[in-house]
Amino acid sequence: MKRHTYILASATSALAVALGAGACTASDDAVAGRPAAADPTSARDGGTLRIGLDRPFGRLDPVDATLTSQPLFPLANAVFDPLMVNDTNGGVRPYLAKGFTPNADATSWTLDLREGVKFSNGAPLDAAAVVAHVNRLAKPDNKCACAADAARIAGLTPVGATSVRFDLKAADATFPNLFTRALGYISAPSADPAAPIGSGPYTVENNQPGVAVTVVRNPSYWGAKGHADKIVYRVLPDADSRYQSVRSGDIDLIWSETPTQYRQAGADGLRAAAAPAATSFAVFNTTAAPFDDVRVRQAMQYAIDRDTLAKVVNLGQGGVSAGPIVSTSPYRAGDAYPGFDPVKARALLAEVGAPVKFDYLVVNTPAAQQRATVIQQMLGDVGIKMSIKPVDNAGLGTALFQHQFQVADFTTSVLGDTDTGLSSVFATGGMVNFASYANPKVTALLASGRASLDPARRGADYNEATKTIVQEAPALFFTENRVGYLASAKVGGLPELSRASTVNLSPASLWLTP
Repeated sequence: MKRHTYILASATSALAVALGAGACTASDDAVAGRPAAADPTSARDGGTLRIGLDRPFGRLDPVDATLTSQPLFPLANAVFDPLMVNDTNGGVRPYLAKGFTPNADATSWTLDLREGVKFSNGAPLDAAAVVAHVNRLAKPDNKCACAADAARIAGLTPVGATSVRFDLKAADATFPNLFTRALGYISAPSADPAAPIGSGPYTVENNQPGVAVTVVRNPSYWGAKGHADKIVYRVLPDADSRYQSVRSGDIDLIWSETPTQYRQAGADGLRAAAAPAATSFAVFNTTAAPFDDVRVRQAMQYAIDRDTLAKVVNLGQGGVSAGPIVSTSPYRAGDAYPGFDPVKARALLAEVGAPVKFDYLVVNTPAAQQRATVIQQMLGDVGIKMSIKPVDNAGLGTALFQHQFQVADFTTSVLGDTDTGLSSVFATGGMVNFASYANPKVTALLASGRASLDPARRGADYNEATKTIVQEAPALFFTENRVGYLASAKVGGLPELSRASTVNLSPASLWLTP
């Protein structure tokens, strides 16, 4: 049976990955991208790197999806190594893996691991370890969000010391993408959840859940050693306080999603490694009035001026969103999103014939609150009454997963990976299909795309599905936001991420200058 060397996304990148995957080492910085060409410093070892996290996490364990979210990648990448990583061309490539190869119809995949990799406790990271990790995260009792992805697997079997065969329930040409997050951050069993066992460049020295974590260099790391002797992570949820900490020199690196901070960073002597890697949109509860009427949703599409949101709220940091396929995706094939047209909005509302009013759920961050205020004014101009209801991140998450909302403001990186993101958000029963959107044609097209090993066919199916999604408007798309890391001038090794679809950084690649 004919087999294909695997790389997701554009066919033009396939050869580069096929040739480079086996020779790649941690020193190639596959997690973080490539060091910025403008970096004037030379790498040096030693010292303590201090990183400000924007959110707490439940467990230092890949089972907690928070740990492998964009803002916490610098922590996850210190303790664990991923099997696959997102590339800057919109695809994925091997990291701990040497290769991921499908059979002829993508119903079975064979993972080949690097040889000689060990966990920090000396145990081998081999085929048996991968099987144990995936099985553990798939257990319902562990409540990993990744369990929905693991459910695509019919069976997994070691076929050698460093190879695993995954047999799938249905063809999936994008299966390796699932291993860039929790499923791919391979862990070994630990009696102490505060001291996880990974194969990463650092090991946990101290963990104060919700407050701080300290890691030290792993002396037996399989790849290139981290530059810093020690890394101290502090949880700093307030965006302004976090920025002041890096500005004053108390912290060396922070996560930022705040447009004003990126605009001010240069004047404050800070440097950025960021990309338009988060999409802001509004999700309708399409099962309840008035948003079970597509005309109401379409009227709101026409009523919102995305260019104004990009200028006023995002201060030009990022760009306008043109729908579910993001601008950095290799599948992007044009912009069919409706333009700002309040006349058409009023005409649709006149057809509906009833007043439209609703509560708008939004997180209580400055940028999100400002976006909600501007949207409220735009909708008011066409006769729609919107009440802003601020909540914290936990409250928003609960409301979304329980479908207890009318319209919710949602900013996420999940659409950065087109292959998995579209299905998660818009396929019937998708893991984060908070809109309860159900269109059999869209679901079939997304499944057809994911099943095809031909990138051109995959892209055609995705774009056809997107046309229907935009037309039926289960979500309103606003902006692609600049998100990423801000660092003090003494931090070297920051990667170039400006075109990345997913912002990821390994702290092992960073160093401190005197």
